[in-house]
Amino acid sequence: MRICSRFSTYFSLFSVHLIQLTGVVHIDTHQRVVLFITIQRKLKMKTTSILLAGLLSLAGASAFAQTSPVDQVRQDNGQIRQENREIRRDDRAIRRDNADIGQDKQAIAKEKQQINSERAERNADQRREDRDVKNGNFAGAQKMDAARRQEQAEINADKKALNGERKDLAHDRHERNKDVAARNDERRERNAEVGKRNKAARHI
Repeated sequence: MRICSRFSTYFSLFSVHLIQLTGVVHIDTHQRVVLFITIQRKLKMKTTSILLAGLLSLAGASAFAQTSPVDQVRQDNGQIRQENREIRRDDRAIRRDNADIGQDKQAIAKEKQQINSERAERNADQRREDRDVKNGNFAGAQKMDAARRQEQAEINADKKALNGERKDLAHDRHERNKDVAARNDERRERNAEVGKRNKAARHI
């Protein structure tokens, strides 16, 4: 109301000055009153149109800036589907890591078994060599020494392979832990999106 009152005062003053500035002085009082009212009405209509256009523009901008609950639910559902795809991808990666870890464990167990068998053969060759030396059978002792050396070389190679299998196991476990951490992060993000989606759905 105060704004309208102020506009009315400004319109009245402006109308009087406009009549004076236009040089319309050779008209009677009635004509001046009619001219004054006409100018005032036109100014009021123009100002009202400008105010209405401004208000409509602000209302339209506000409505455009706000996302409707339905649109928000659609966006959240799309994000949830994306998170679910990433979770399934990580689950597949974790299964592959677990399979690799299982294979590494089997290889390690096999290498250990092979090493133990070769150690037993080496120790047997050592005992036969010692017996041949004790009995003066140096040819037999020399033969057992060569066999023992061969067994030891195989043991050393199996130990090297075992260390490689253990490194592979450690690497696969590290990769599995990374995939599990990524999968858990994506689950948390998915759950947050579900909560946001459900909150928006309550406003539909």
